[in-house]
Amino acid sequence: MADLLRAGAAMLSERCPICGLPLFRLRSGEVVCPVHGRVYIVRDESEASRVTVQGVLEELERVAARRIAEMVEAAGRGEDTAEELSRWLDVLERAERILSSLRSASGSPAAGGPRGGVAVERRRRRGEGEG
Repeated sequence: MADLLRAGAAMLSERCPICGLPLFRLRSGEVVCPVHGRVYIVRDESEASRVTVQGVLEELERVAARRIAEMVEAAGRGEDTAEELSRWLDVLERAERILSSLRSASGSPAAGGPRGGVAVERRRRRGEGEG
């Protein structure tokens, strides 16, 4: 937390829904938990539900991609993985299709929405996807 404050982040009155620590607004406007990384501040429960579903689908995408990679490695060792690989590819395709329709139908909520909203974990940890 001290590092965030030294870097110029502002401590908010909202708390992380996971650990209860205060959230911080970075100079970029992004809202983060010092433990869990980025979170969304949402206006109402329907938006919270949408963000939660989106987070679950993003996690499902990661799991499916990991399983597909495992199946490809197993196929390289001569194992018969075609049927399971096909199932995981279907899962990945469906998750991506649903995510795409969610994003285009309502647009992704902006991180750091209105004050007083509900904080929802986005399931992206600090450091993931960076670098």
